[in-house]
Amino acid sequence: MNSFAGLDYDERGAGEVICLVHAGVFSAWFAPLYEEPALDAFRVVRPIRPGYGRSPAPTAPASIAAHARRCGALLRDLGVTRAHWVGHSSSCCIGLQLAVDDPGLVASLILLEPAKPSGKQREAAASTYVGPALAAAAQGDTSHAFDVFLRGVGGDGYREVLRTRFGNDGLAEAERESAYFFADELPALRPWTFGPAEAARVTAPALLICGARSRPWFRENVAILAELLPDARTATLPELDHLAPLTHPAELASAISEFVRHPAVTPS
Repeated sequence: MNSFAGLDYDERGAGEVICLVHAGVFSAWFAPLYEEPALDAFRVVRPIRPGYGRSPAPTAPASIAAHARRCGALLRDLGVTRAHWVGHSSSCCIGLQLAVDDPGLVASLILLEPAKPSGKQREAAASTYVGPALAAAAQGDTSHAFDVFLRGVGGDGYREVLRTRFGNDGLAEAERESAYFFADELPALRPWTFGPAEAARVTAPALLICGARSRPWFRENVAILAELLPDARTATLPELDHLAPLTHPAELASAISEFVRHPAVTPS
């Protein structure tokens, strides 16, 4: 693990830059994907966002735009002028914001099950896990908030997935890291919006990925973004759900590599 300008990050390889930006809750979402051989032909950067791991939390609540600026600044500090942004859940929103604010830096967007925008399924998601998790966190019960939220997005088997991948210590670390997510990032995500005006400013081609076994609100978010973005294509991967970066990193790496080599082209 390296550290630069106050953020921890991993980096390997050479070539076109793929930036793996982890989702909320905990920082190790993309640790398995980072090691996949399908990405060996690229320069892969995996930042640990502010508030996670050893990267210090912001001194004040950070907006989605602030997270985007911080990731963009790290890339530029590393000498990167163009990067393919790989996001998952809330970090898809951060990537979209960066593509609006700094389009020259974003070569493409590969977005796995974006957290927003939400359509008719929004209330179902809020009542299932977002609201209850925030309520538990507000009472100081981070452990319960962690459990409610990850059951909501990934199903009842999430704990065994994390334990198998990272061991008991890794599971405990993920739960510890989630305190920042509930206190800062999730509240910042709720007022963030992305509509036609913002989408029109995105010049990067996008690949929107959803798992066939994922919750309906993630499938709906992919459909909404596919309509909004000027150059987007979608992919539904069988047997996958929101835990795919931990359970099926090889499949994701193959999809990412293929898209980076052959990005979508806007029809004439």
